[in-house]
Amino acid sequence: MTWRVIVGTISAVLTMILLGFVAITEPDRMVGFTRAYGSRQIENGAAIFENSCKPCHRLDGKGVPAKGPALNTVELFNGTRTLDAGWTGTIDNFVRLTIAAGRPRPSAYYTSENFLDPMPTWGEDYGGPLRKDEVDALTTYIMNWGESYKDASGNFLAPTPTPLIDAVGTDLNVELPQGNAERGADLATAQACTACHIDSSTGPAWLPTGDVAGMGVRAEERYQSGDYTGAATSAAQYLHEAIVQPDVYLVAGFQPGVMPKNFGEKLTKQDLADLIAYLLTIK
Repeated sequence: MTWRVIVGTISAVLTMILLGFVAITEPDRMVGFTRAYGSRQIENGAAIFENSCKPCHRLDGKGVPAKGPALNTVELFNGTRTLDAGWTGTIDNFVRLTIAAGRPRPSAYYTSENFLDPMPTWGEDYGGPLRKDEVDALTTYIMNWGESYKDASGNFLAPTPTPLIDAVGTDLNVELPQGNAERGADLATAQACTACHIDSSTGPAWLPTGDVAGMGVRAEERYQSGDYTGAATSAAQYLHEAIVQPDVYLVAGFQPGVMPKNFGEKLTKQDLADLIAYLLTIK
């Protein structure tokens, strides 16, 4: 009987030691588990965002003019956007509910920026295609952008003021500097032009397809066509007009009011010259 008592005592002591060890390490283990789970959520959310959200919000979340607002911006995370919408809950829940239920009634911000496409319903509870866990993953991915807008104390940074520029305006006869096609290609992505003209069919395609030439060739043909209603006298001027006066001439099959009309206010003369130089290289 003595050896059984000894074994029992040793087993009890070992069990107590093991339970103590588990109790001590449990917080760290849970932190690691939470971190790993969050990382998987972000990865899953990134895949969903690329497949479903990129056309309107761009892959980097910076938004597409006239289609969808920027999500990767301090104004969303510091409460500016939610205050404008009259939301009194958390930013996390604002994002989650907007994804799940859509935006049937645009906020003042959404209306003022002239976004034409309504935010659709994505959550299956509201008739959309995404499960609750997918909506949660997408929310986690978007909210993760907010970490880059915090200072060392964890407070959100103030929005960066939009710098004043010497805008090119809408006059087709303004003299433009020599354009840089390489910079123009980068600018086309930064201004989200590629979202409508390359990544989707929202606007006339820039790239050549099949027997259809690229925009650089078509620009030369269009200003000389019989149905042209603009004032351009060259391919470069046609592109100039299409950017700053987009509704003067509409390519067949496309509607007015889709292309933003404020590029004359957002671009400098050099910006416009670089974009035109880039477009003329697309043969």
